[in-house]
Amino acid sequence: MNLNTDQIVALAPDAASIKAGRGLVKPSKWPTLGQSEDMLWGECQGSGSTPYQVSVDLKALVCKCTCPSRKFPCKHGLGLLLLTAESPATVKMGEPPPWAAHWLATRREKAEKKAAAITEKKSAPVDAETVAQRNAKRLKQMREGGVELALWLVDQVRHGLANWPQQSPAYFASVAARMVDAKAPGLANEILRLNEMIPSGNGWLQRVLGQLGRLHLLTEGLSRFETLPAPAQADLRTWLGWPLREEDLLPDAPRRTDDWAIVGQVFTERDRLWERRTWLIGQQYAQPVMLLDFMHGQRNFPVPLAVGTQVKTTLAFYPSAWPLRALLTEPPQQTCPLHGPFSAHSDFDAVLADRAKALAANPWLLTYPFAGEEVVPVRRGNDWRLRDVQDVELPLKMTDQQAWQLLAISGGQPIRIFGEWSGNDLRVLSAWTDSFHSVATTP
Repeated sequence: MNLNTDQIVALAPDAASIKAGRGLVKPSKWPTLGQSEDMLWGECQGSGSTPYQVSVDLKALVCKCTCPSRKFPCKHGLGLLLLTAESPATVKMGEPPPWAAHWLATRREKAEKKAAAITEKKSAPVDAETVAQRNAKRLKQMREGGVELALWLVDQVRHGLANWPQQSPAYFASVAARMVDAKAPGLANEILRLNEMIPSGNGWLQRVLGQLGRLHLLTEGLSRFETLPAPAQADLRTWLGWPLREEDLLPDAPRRTDDWAIVGQVFTERDRLWERRTWLIGQQYAQPVMLLDFMHGQRNFPVPLAVGTQVKTTLAFYPSAWPLRALLTEPPQQTCPLHGPFSAHSDFDAVLADRAKALAANPWLLTYPFAGEEVVPVRRGNDWRLRDVQDVELPLKMTDQQAWQLLAISGGQPIRIFGEWSGNDLRVLSAWTDSFHSVATTP
């Protein structure tokens, strides 16, 4: 196994699982241990009389354990991975026991059947009339909500924003709830974002005005939905919270099979709904691609995607005027550590020119990938910045701890970085020197 500790920790559903898994990094806890080219296995003694049976598919980075935990991977899976990474000599090569071999064979058989089902679904005829009727009904509901929101926006500008800091959260929550009723949860999220901007410190008024303009653009697009080109309609649907269903997307979606480097990951949580943004860059397809997943309750995403690894898989792209988001057509079947640098722009001018083209194509785009080489983190007073080869500097949005970590990784020398633009904020997620370094995975 070639995974390192940081890559294994990135798989954990929460900090508690990491701590509990660390407590199992002792050979004495494992009466049975072993590994092969494809998998790990072990029996971990718990509180009961029967040890828990733990199996790991190394190609797909999927763990299976007989313990009752609903976390994926559980502490036993993490413990086995960490033990193998940190004390490889204790996990001997050999043939898996029948229970582990059976699980791996069954899992791969299911994966093959799922792939065949997707292929069959792709070739199945689509009832266009039913889809059109369903879409027309939802669009009517959303447009009614958009009209109400447009009037609300006009009222806010007419009366002024000076008293907004005194407004209770319920003032915005009620408007957001109406957008949910109108089948436009994306608009609800944008309204709640307004409330979060008010206590954001100096410059809050400018940020709020920018967000009001964004909401106006969304309502305008909704009022003219049928006249927009198909790619613009798809982008608008995304921000309105009207996603394409997988069965509607997969038949016609453009696909790419590549060796994808997982270069960044961000987790956010609101009202117990976890969002995972995972950024990939292909060996052949150098444009960054985003996978977006959601999970309610806990951060237990069924398909593990470890930052700093490379996966061979096929992605289906969502329709867009500037395609960024994609969908896994099947779980990755081959996973290995990232051994080479990811593609990046030569300087900030090239990055910003790329971003300008993206915004011109998709004016609702909020988060955009940033990949640049030959950059140096520098500290200016209490602020952190990135400097490129032309001595152009951009402000960084990072905690001091993360920024010092990035500076330590660079050693004051030019490095390659990957991050996210969100509004006017640049946040570094990973870096490449002579190897891959994850800088931040949570807000």
